[in-house]
Amino acid sequence: MDEFLLSQNLRRVCNGEGDSTTSSSRSRQIILVEKPQTPYIVLPSESRFHHLIQRPHFAVDIGGTLCKLVYTTVCHEEGSDRPEVLLNFKKFLNIEMCLQFLKEEWVQRTEEDSLQCTGGGAYKYAETLRSELGVRIARTDEMQSLIQGCDFLLNNNEDESFTYHHEAEGIEKYQYKPIASDLVFPFLLVNIGTGISILKVNSQSSFERIGGSSMGGGTFIGLGHMLTKSNDFDELLFMAEKGDHRKVDTLVADIYGGDYEALNLSSEVIAGSFGKCNKFSSNQELTARPEDFAKSLLLMISNNIGQMAMLYGNRYNVKRIYFGGFFIRKHSITMRTLSYAIKFWSKGECEALFMKHEGYLGAVGAFMANLS
Repeated sequence: MDEFLLSQNLRRVCNGEGDSTTSSSRSRQIILVEKPQTPYIVLPSESRFHHLIQRPHFAVDIGGTLCKLVYTTVCHEEGSDRPEVLLNFKKFLNIEMCLQFLKEEWVQRTEEDSLQCTGGGAYKYAETLRSELGVRIARTDEMQSLIQGCDFLLNNNEDESFTYHHEAEGIEKYQYKPIASDLVFPFLLVNIGTGISILKVNSQSSFERIGGSSMGGGTFIGLGHMLTKSNDFDELLFMAEKGDHRKVDTLVADIYGGDYEALNLSSEVIAGSFGKCNKFSSNQELTARPEDFAKSLLLMISNNIGQMAMLYGNRYNVKRIYFGGFFIRKHSITMRTLSYAIKFWSKGECEALFMKHEGYLGAVGAFMANLS
């Protein structure tokens, strides 16, 4: 699903099948002579991007878990003399893999070129990047980059944000929520990386970090490795998809024998994450598989993130809540859990909003830093 969502053009094209938006409000379909090897979007035809036809531009967001890279390539549209500038997206598990790719892809770099960097690794690996690539390192503030990347995508990609509906079928699970540019602000951005930062965004230049948590993607991969021996984020997510958390978690039904009607709690609600993994439940623990532990862990983290986001939304009276960061990965269980939590705690008044390019917001913001 990640590949499908990321590989769409900057604006969805009306195909005449159930799309209520008129085709005149959509951009025409781009037919590329050479399809890129990575997910991409087509940048708007604006003067600030014209020089990228002659020279590529690279930006990287180096977090505690992943390196996220965005970079430009040029491709000709069929039947047109003017080339299109593409913004490509690629992720790496470590800085070494990212460096190797940059060396191979950025062959015409000179000491006058700059690599836009954000994230903690922009400081930690600055000298390594400079010496290995022979270019200047231009650092951008991590939070500012997140906001700039989010703002650019929301204002230039009408299908950037969407809600997730688990009960629907196929692509209908993903319902796009285009937002008019004058209605974008304010919103909360819940960025789920190694840890969690919750930002209240008032405008492109006005925002504040109002909260956060140390329990994020780092917790998932760390505890996930201890519980299942897997040290791959995507593998853990796939394991969770196959798991049955009821073998691991204590449910309301395990305590009350059914629903707890006085508090309007369904029998399937989790009363205690990993509650069955104690010394008095050795038989139950033996029946649990690594997939079950992964599922329980993912639900525990996602439920708490959703509740925390909604509480901050209530405190600051902000109804629009976007979730970003590479923790989500368009994974159905994560989006379903976050959506359920927001709906439950808001009593149906709010929906969780997700973004196509959730994990690349910081990298896109860094990319935009010297182009505005």
